[in-house]
Amino acid sequence: MTPEESLEAKRLEAKAAMEGPEWTAKREREEKVAQVTSERGQVEKSLSDLTRQKEALELEWVRLDDERKIMREKLAPVLERERQTEEAEAKLELEEAKATIPQDKQAVEKKRQVIQATRREVEQEKWVHQEKLWKVENVIETNTVKYRALLDQEDELKKRLNSLAI
Repeated sequence: MTPEESLEAKRLEAKAAMEGPEWTAKREREEKVAQVTSERGQVEKSLSDLTRQKEALELEWVRLDDERKIMREKLAPVLERERQTEEAEAKLELEEAKATIPQDKQAVEKKRQVIQATRREVEQEKWVHQEKLWKVENVIETNTVKYRALLDQEDELKKRLNSLAI
């Protein structure tokens, strides 16, 4: 114990002795009330900050969800075109299998090449839309994890607030 700490301990001992039990109890009660009041204020401020953070994440979720819906709407016709080109390609494969004359096979092959080129273009477009959609969904998932962590913090702070009795 340093000399300063020793002096402070002796001063507190003298204070308690001179105050007497009634004044010491009163002072300790007042100090406890002040400490609990201060801590309640800090916890309430933390709860208020958490509420603002949650609200920001909620608003961001709304914005991202709207963006996700728009992206899905843009992706739907692309997926439909992809399905249609795949069906057309499958039909041509059947046609080619049925064709017996080389000229017919060659004509079917040329049609299939055109459809395959179309399918590749559609797939490229689909991948662009899907990448954007996945990025938005990843941000939504990340924000959801953050939000749930805030809920856990909020729960702990509420428990702490309830335990602070004056």
